[in-house]
Amino acid sequence: MIGWVACQNNPSPETAQELQKLKTELEAKKQELQDKQAIAEIEKELKTLDQKIKQVEQSANADAPVQNTPVEAPAKTEQPVAAPADEAKATITGSNVTMRKDASVQSEKLGSFSNGEKVSVLGSKNVNNDKEAILTKSVTLHGSGGEVTLQKGKAVIIEEYQSDRNIYAVSYEDPQKGKLTADIEAGAIETISYSTWYKVQKANGEIGWVLGKFIKN
Repeated sequence: MIGWVACQNNPSPETAQELQKLKTELEAKKQELQDKQAIAEIEKELKTLDQKIKQVEQSANADAPVQNTPVEAPAKTEQPVAAPADEAKATITGSNVTMRKDASVQSEKLGSFSNGEKVSVLGSKNVNNDKEAILTKSVTLHGSGGEVTLQKGKAVIIEEYQSDRNIYAVSYEDPQKGKLTADIEAGAIETISYSTWYKVQKANGEIGWVLGKFIKN
């Protein structure tokens, strides 16, 4: 009976408005009825209509175009880039100056510098070693493996000082001929006690130490 009434009023209700109208008519009809069974059927029909109304409204909302609200992109923050610290530059003064692993003429030899070569100064330290000296003239040293003539500027180790003769007994470790020695006059060497050594980096990236005597800041 109820289905017939619904179809009679609207053969094919499709919109939420039409369904709502049908619901209103059923509620009015319900008030007129005295039969409990008929009232129960109308209440059941009303529940079904409520479900259909919700489905139609949800479908209508789904089909509606979505209004996209533009979202502002967060402002780009430039991260400060620290400028590289200025490296102190220096120039090597002297030919074939030795670069060593540590601040000592007895330290391992890493290589050599060319006269006028540019280097970066990474650090420095003062060394107190009264056993180290630099030749101020060419000197020939002798040993069981032969002899070697060292040029001015080469480093030697002071083994002994003979004050009565003003003579220094010096030694030099040659890679091929071993330990060589010589007795030389005091004027032939320059002691480097309390000397400053500099840690430097060459243009090719090599790092080592050079005696301050051979570097100009």
